[in-house]
Amino acid sequence: MATEYLDRIAVQKLAGGEPERNLVLAAQRGNAAARRDLYEIYRDRVWSLAVYSLGDTLHAQDVLQTVFLKVFQGLGSFRSQSSLATWIYRIAYNECQDYHRRRSVPHVPLETILGTSSEIDTRPISEDQQARRERESIIQQAVMQLSLKLRTVVVLRYVEGLTYEEISRVLGVAPGTVASRLYRALEELEERLRPFKGFF
Repeated sequence: MATEYLDRIAVQKLAGGEPERNLVLAAQRGNAAARRDLYEIYRDRVWSLAVYSLGDTLHAQDVLQTVFLKVFQGLGSFRSQSSLATWIYRIAYNECQDYHRRRSVPHVPLETILGTSSEIDTRPISEDQQARRERESIIQQAVMQLSLKLRTVVVLRYVEGLTYEEISRVLGVAPGTVASRLYRALEELEERLRPFKGFF
């Protein structure tokens, strides 16, 4: 969907540039279409971080709603000192941390994230697709077994594609800490995935 002031594809390709500023300004002025566009652009990114962080789609849905409530409430004070994406990720990260503190969420089985057998598409799939799904499932399970700190840097770096600098701003830690956590996470993942080496 395109709005009268902005093409969404341009926003996605040029996040942090002029189209993003125009979108933020329109949303700050209360333009409903601009707010809807912001939600559409960042919803999946926030959802991904929340699901990996919490390990539960129901809790992730709660966090998603809270994050965007806070985004729209705080949008008037956003001054573009960081990119909008970094600001939204920071809100999402903090909300996930708060949720962990409030709920002491236990580890949730991977099936909760991937869906139950009744939710899974039962149409026939090719052997290549099946092998790819199995590999993705093994990797997701290994990532979910990491501690929350390590899991978060992996998701922000490899799922969301943030730079070390962006991750450091989201998490409020030095880039060196990000690099250190990522290094430890990759070491742990390599260890966990070693039995499946021939499968990848």
